Amino acid sequence: MSTTPPSSDSDEHVRRLWMPTLRTWLFLIVALILTTPFLLRAWFIWSVPDIRPFDENAFCKVEIPADQNAFTFYREAGRLAEGVQAAHKASNIVMPIENMDEVVENGWSVANDSLKAWCQDYRKPLAEWRKGTELSDAFYVSPREVTFKVDVMTQFPVINEARHFARLARFEGLRLESEGDFSKAKDWYIAILRCSRHFTRHAFNLQRMTGSALHAMASAWLVRWAEDPHVTLDQLQIALKEVQAADQMTAAASSTLKTDYLLACNTLNHRGWLQEMQADEDDEGGNEPGATLTNIALWLVGEPQTTQRVLRQVLSNQLSEIDKPLPEQQPQAGLANAALFQPDQKMRGKPNQLDPVGINQAVSRLMITRIFVPAPQNFDQFTNHVTRDRARQTSLEIGLAAQAYRREHGEFPEDSTALVPKFIGQWPADPFSPTGQPMHYRRDDATSAAVWSVGADRNDDDGDVTYTEKQPAKDVGIMLKAR
Repeated sequence: MSTTPPSSDSDEHVRRLWMPTLRTWLFLIVALILTTPFLLRAWFIWSVPDIRPFDENAFCKVEIPADQNAFTFYREAGRLAEGVQAAHKASNIVMPIENMDEVVENGWSVANDSLKAWCQDYRKPLAEWRKGTELSDAFYVSPREVTFKVDVMTQFPVINEARHFARLARFEGLRLESEGDFSKAKDWYIAILRCSRHFTRHAFNLQRMTGSALHAMASAWLVRWAEDPHVTLDQLQIALKEVQAADQMTAAASSTLKTDYLLACNTLNHRGWLQEMQADEDDEGGNEPGATLTNIALWLVGEPQTTQRVLRQVLSNQLSEIDKPLPEQQPQAGLANAALFQPDQKMRGKPNQLDPVGINQAVSRLMITRIFVPAPQNFDQFTNHVTRDRARQTSLEIGLAAQAYRREHGEFPEDSTALVPKFIGQWPADPFSPTGQPMHYRRDDATSAAVWSVGADRNDDDGDVTYTEKQPAKDVGIMLKAR
């Protein structure tokens, strides 16, 4: 039996059946091409679960009246100082740096007329600065407003002014010491210390590092002041209380981490943030095409939302441990891309919180994320600065207590137990000790002793606290002397 070949009508019918299908496939292909960028972007964003590490609204709700904000007076002092600097420039008056170094080394008795006149010219700005140091709180810029551009463009003048006024305050203290007024001299050194603590309030890392430098300066000068035999027991006890009161203003390390996180997020939300972070190589706008392509590429990989999500994951991990004493902290995970703590198995983790390995992988995925997430070495540098501040503060308090003991007994105590509880409430732990060991104290003889922390390397170098340009100190602390 022969088969009948399909008719032309049948062929046409099959073609008509396939035509909608082809159109459908074509539509799907076009739709896929058009939606792929959005799908790619969504994948990058949703590959990192979102989490809220802290209450941003509560943290950013900084309400300090202008007349109670130390930076109100610091700003005004800076404005007045600019007038003095302009007058000096017009009169070709230069800073007497050589004599300044001489006075720091040998006291106010070697101050020449140029330095005395220079300090006199700044007396009004310095008085305004002093008003700020007497206040209990401060903030320079709202955490809601701080960005990379605000950081770079507005903070350096304030930082330089802070160091300038601390130098002036130091000379005022030396002048008063030369006149025999050790109580008022101490007030100027305490003013530097209080200013240093203001620089930790609502501060990001750069600002806090300035506070650390000011704290080191104030501590050194209070130690030197306490050595003088004219300083009385009462004055030492008052100084110790004031040093402890100033320390109460020191913000927790977590506060700085939160502010740095907001700085990064605010920068990422700012239009043209990538160009602001780069050097202004082309002021005439010749890079617009390149910038446009870069912005498109960043949009495809979910920026800035992807990096912001990663930042929140990193911050949530760090906030869980950063404010704990070192012996109570979980060990760090030792990963390459971010400083992360191992999870505390005793604590219930937050919903959507990635483990350290997952966070590390998310950081490594994109270059922009790696730029904004601090490298482990930078995080360690920050924590070491914070802990060094604590170790220096603790050493200063013990040093003042030991000097008070010497005024009463004529010599430094044989051991630390002699200071507790009369001169210092309880013997403090070493902030750098991973096992919570006490601060170290050693008496060399009746008129010399040392108090120290083991420092960032966690090695006890027997009180090696003397710093030189060729050989930095290995421990953190002070030498106690009697003049």
